[in-house]
Amino acid sequence: RGRLGCIVPSGIATDDTTKAFFQDIMTARSLLSLYDFENRERLFPDVDSRTKFCLLTLTGSAEPVSQGATFAFFLRKVEELQEPERCFTLSAEDVALINPNTRTCPVFRSRRDLQLTKAIYERVPVLVREGPPEENLWGVKFTTMFHMTRHSHLFRTREELERDGWRLEGNIFRKGEETYLPLYEGQMIWLFDHRFASCIASGPSAVDEDEWLELDEEKHANPFYRSIPHYWVKDNQFEKFKNKLDFMLVYRIITNTTNMRTSVFCFIPSFPCGNSLAVAIVDLKQIKNIILVQTALSSLVFDYVARQKVGSTNLNFFILKQLPVLPPARYQQPCPWESDRTLGDWIRPRALELTYTAWDLAAFARDCGYDGPPFRWDEKRRFLLRCELDAAYFHLYGIARDDVDYIMETFPIVRSGDLKRYNDYRTKRVILEIYDELQRASETGQPYRTRLTPPPADPAVAHPPRSS
Repeated sequence: RGRLGCIVPSGIATDDTTKAFFQDIMTARSLLSLYDFENRERLFPDVDSRTKFCLLTLTGSAEPVSQGATFAFFLRKVEELQEPERCFTLSAEDVALINPNTRTCPVFRSRRDLQLTKAIYERVPVLVREGPPEENLWGVKFTTMFHMTRHSHLFRTREELERDGWRLEGNIFRKGEETYLPLYEGQMIWLFDHRFASCIASGPSAVDEDEWLELDEEKHANPFYRSIPHYWVKDNQFEKFKNKLDFMLVYRIITNTTNMRTSVFCFIPSFPCGNSLAVAIVDLKQIKNIILVQTALSSLVFDYVARQKVGSTNLNFFILKQLPVLPPARYQQPCPWESDRTLGDWIRPRALELTYTAWDLAAFARDCGYDGPPFRWDEKRRFLLRCELDAAYFHLYGIARDDVDYIMETFPIVRSGDLKRYNDYRTKRVILEIYDELQRASETGQPYRTRLTPPPADPAVAHPPRSS
């Protein structure tokens, strides 16, 4: 009939390595409360401010918890436990719904976050439900290729290769019939952008963040420009990883809930990747539709849910598998706001124009059913395309308008960036406007009219053919 109170790392509830213990105390109803703290206020002066710990309280087996355990996360002061919105109750059934594979604890900042996330999981299945039997409707698996420490003896810098007589063509080094392929790292990509940054230095110091330069609009506008990495890998070392495709879906493993975006996916040419980039192995039967998966994974509503799951600085595979993703069949149904076409046919051209901006992704475009030149990089169009897709996915995930407004406020860096540049939270305003337009179209049966002229993926917004 006793109780146990102790201070332990918060990972005891969220990490994959401790999932069996957490499952046991939830199933046995012996967890009374778990209050998660960040040491930002130096509650423990000699401990790093980034350290996360929790107050864990367990009950004896003779007095099990009846209504679920009480949780609070991201606390900095003990006084915050008195704020009603900060504390909420989770049952074993709630945990099984939200994290069906690991039964680890989701991480919510407020009661409203719990309610919103729980409602999403009641409507949308997880990406991969582990079995037996396994449910993997998109047929996707995840892996990594080259570990930056363990495989460092395979890497060569630009300085080393040029000194040995290799010639750089695009971002590939050649000498006779031999090639060194670029090693892609997390810093090089962003949402719908496989040319986000290039390395601007050579030598050991180039691994620092300051040595990566984000590409400006002028370089993005050049469909022949390719991002330059810090390292290159001999082509024969890549053979064991290469699949039948000439492109890959990748995402940044290293992330944080305090970043501008937590979930960062994009397509890249089929090249070696360091372990800061995870690679999706795609079912070849779903190739034409894989752009739809990437678009869902890049939406703000998906990112919002991911932030309730990431308890450290990594978007691990076990977290990603348990995130909600619309099933393939949903994209074959009529589009709610444009009923004469399927949902997939409405989304695909928008995602294609955002993704296919350079010739090195021509194979990707062909597998998506498009055989024309890449699309011009136009910041205004890209903004509207992203807003249309985000507004659409808010509808598809069943998010009410007031909750869209709330979710957009949970992206403070997006907000502050807009306010600084436009004196207006432009992203939220336009998404809400388009959300309303999609709602009216769905209710009236009058098709939604895009703000884009020409419409998405129109040949008029593409580059000239390569021959010209």
